[in-house]
Amino acid sequence: MSKNYKNIKEYRDSWYSLTPNRLVMTLGPLKGEVNCDVCVVGAGFAGLSAALEMTQRGLSVVVIEASSIAAGASGRNSAHLRRGLGQSPSSMIEDIGLQDARFMANLSLEGMALVLERMKKYDIQCDLKFGHLTAALKNSQSEKLKRQAADWAKLGHGDLNFVSQKDVATMIRTQKYVGGIFDPKGAHFHPLNYAMGLAHAVQKNGGKIYDLCPADKIVHGPSPKVITRQGIVNAKFVVLTNAGRIEGAEKISFASLPVVAHMIATEPMGEARARNTLHKDIAVTHAGNYPHYYSFSSDHRMLFGGNISYAGVDYPGEDASLRARMLQIFPYLKMTSIQHCWTVPLNVTKSRLPHIGRLSPTVYYAHGFGSNAVISTNVAGKILGEAVAGQASRFDVFDRLDHKPFSGGGPFRRPLFALNMLWYRIRDMI
Repeated sequence: MSKNYKNIKEYRDSWYSLTPNRLVMTLGPLKGEVNCDVCVVGAGFAGLSAALEMTQRGLSVVVIEASSIAAGASGRNSAHLRRGLGQSPSSMIEDIGLQDARFMANLSLEGMALVLERMKKYDIQCDLKFGHLTAALKNSQSEKLKRQAADWAKLGHGDLNFVSQKDVATMIRTQKYVGGIFDPKGAHFHPLNYAMGLAHAVQKNGGKIYDLCPADKIVHGPSPKVITRQGIVNAKFVVLTNAGRIEGAEKISFASLPVVAHMIATEPMGEARARNTLHKDIAVTHAGNYPHYYSFSSDHRMLFGGNISYAGVDYPGEDASLRARMLQIFPYLKMTSIQHCWTVPLNVTKSRLPHIGRLSPTVYYAHGFGSNAVISTNVAGKILGEAVAGQASRFDVFDRLDHKPFSGGGPFRRPLFALNMLWYRIRDMI
């Protein structure tokens, strides 16, 4: 049903990029030298969150971005606010112990509150809607979600309730789900409009944003420098919020791998039809290792995503594949056309927890936020801001995590990782 859009350039653009409610005037590429307290590399959620935290503390901040504001995953993702930082509660308890797992769980709740606080404080209009369901497609997933709800309760999060198949049917018009976990504090929103609001807040607080300005090199030392093609940023601290190929930051690349997710947007369905599909205007994520996820936009399009390529390849036909998956859940949407299909570049770590630390006493980094990145990027930015300001107790919890490299090393780590994830995909299908 998308064939009429194949020759339209907008088909491959994200729906978000075509529906901004504000524009942010940047300073363009940096030319010459500038001085500041902190140079932030990257203008996605993590970089803008860090910049905002530090400008609120009275520090002078320069943000440099290789492309445009939130051009990567931050402005293209599903924008589901859901509990956790990437790992399941049981995995966190097993990997890092009960105390640190409770810290991570509470931090994710704080991250949700932080996003809402910034929306209110800076009047960021981004179509916020509350409610998130993690839905089970088979009984084994349902049983696993029941255990997850119990594990969340161990971490002090007793408000995450398991709901039955009958309860799910009151939220969604489908018989495919056999249960789920409902998070009343979860939500979904327009990610690019949120990012633009953060950028505007940074500028309002005195921060400077240069875009189309890739960082080529970081010079470490008591007064670090960030070298771009046409300029230099002299700073007291550098905050790096991606794992791109930057000279002087190679040491962090071992901990994460880039992967690609995909999303589609249907034609506008109208409010009545949208509410007949999702009786409650919530966000939904499938349980499992290869989850799909969806919600409705403000103009009543279904935004449906998933199909993560752990090989890092954007295969042809992702729109048809996602549409077919959507129709498995909602077969009565077969006459609904697909008007947009786009990629979502992600970065994942082996543990699924973000990789946050220092390259040197004056250079900090954060990357590997994975598929549950809305909360983790925002709260990571706040923690980086705290650390730069001399309050590093929460930063130190992340800094001491033992992030393992992906198996194989060198050219073999990606194929081995993709093969491993294929096994989990097969398990989801059984």
